[in-house]
Amino acid sequence: MNRFFAGALALMFSACLSAGGARADEDNYPSRQITLIAGFPAGSGADVYARFFARKLEEALKQTVIVENKPGGLGSLSVVALKNAKPDGYTMLIGSADQFTAAPHVFQNPPYDPLKDFDYVAPVFSQAFMMLVNAKSPYMHISDLTKAMKEKGDKASYATPNFPATILAEMYKANAGGLDTLQVRYKTSADTLNDFSSGAIDYMVGDPVFGLARSRDGTLRILAVSTAKRISSVPDIPTFEEEGVPNVDVRIWWVLAAPKGTPKPILEKMHKVMTEVTTSDDARKFVGTNGGEPMTLDSPQATLDYATMDVKRWEEWAKIGKIEKQ
Repeated sequence: MNRFFAGALALMFSACLSAGGARADEDNYPSRQITLIAGFPAGSGADVYARFFARKLEEALKQTVIVENKPGGLGSLSVVALKNAKPDGYTMLIGSADQFTAAPHVFQNPPYDPLKDFDYVAPVFSQAFMMLVNAKSPYMHISDLTKAMKEKGDKASYATPNFPATILAEMYKANAGGLDTLQVRYKTSADTLNDFSSGAIDYMVGDPVFGLARSRDGTLRILAVSTAKRISSVPDIPTFEEEGVPNVDVRIWWVLAAPKGTPKPILEKMHKVMTEVTTSDDARKFVGTNGGEPMTLDSPQATLDYATMDVKRWEEWAKIGKIEKQ
């Protein structure tokens, strides 16, 4: 009996030490290197974003923050890696929220549940998509493009490099009076440039990083942004609504996320720090240069609530975009 009580006391003492150690680690967080998983190739446009914010977090936290690239599977490989990571706050993911929220609507058998398998820390920024044409084309406005596409019918074609682009393109076709233009899918936005030059495609929908870069070098012309209101960082570009195409509002957002079960104090600290980083002058300038805007929410819970709304929005978008599950 004495041995039984001695063993029980030892277990209780061990549990107390373990709990105390966990609380101490939370209080001292971060006490070692943090890894940010990113679901895109090193050196890509999106990777530039991830490394910018990793550097800013490193400065704010006074601790090393590295980016670990895990591209593939429409972003799902990186999200699976996050799901399987230890929920201790030292492995998180930074990237487009649709890697999580679109999953139930683009995969036959999603490898994760976006609302049950993760803790959402904070938003990072939001971005619109852009309607692009060859800079040498005669199309100066959406109305010019629409008129020409109606005349060409199914002999006209357009490029899309990803799901948001496909969704926006379908919104345009439907709300511009029902166009018969044919979609051509590309792996990346850059892959479209040769076909643009040859005249094989008439227009494309692209992300603002690509669109603004090609506009600045004189390759492409931007006709409109996909948001309901103009983007503050590029105020000269009109919306689809202003160009006579109603009911178009497509905006993606980036998020910092963690494995489910990450301690609440860590989530709250990272939310505070990420919000401070996102709203800093450096971040506003960097994101604005690439056609984005800082995005903030009040708490990790508010971020989860927004993600919940985004899952429902993607259900509607997947139908609009006629996206077949992979």
